[in-house]
Amino acid sequence: MNPATTSTAAQDSAGLLPARPLAAQAHALRAAAAFIERTGLAGLSVTADDDGICITVPRSAGSPAARAGTVTYLAALTGAPCPQHRDYPSWAWVSTIGRIAGHHARISTTIEPDEQETA
Repeated sequence: MNPATTSTAAQDSAGLLPARPLAAQAHALRAAAAFIERTGLAGLSVTADDDGICITVPRSAGSPAARAGTVTYLAALTGAPCPQHRDYPSWAWVSTIGRIAGHHARISTTIEPDEQETA
């Protein structure tokens, strides 16, 4: 079976996460790359560390509303709850946590002060 077409749920239930930290990080990056490729969304920032996968929807991806919509779309694909919008004094953050191939997947975007009026 082609891993790029395997569903996230099937990968999660397989329980095939490598036990070694470096192997797990490489596994997370490959899974995230396949996931992003399936979405067809370009320009996302993807990293992996000991805590799992981090997908950031950058400012270049559109307006604050468009970026929040992308976070919501990715949340649905990863089985994450609806993203939460948190306002801070100097910025806002839209984020959620789902799963990709058994790894935690943090999905987020930030809204800078100069964008606040359009958010």
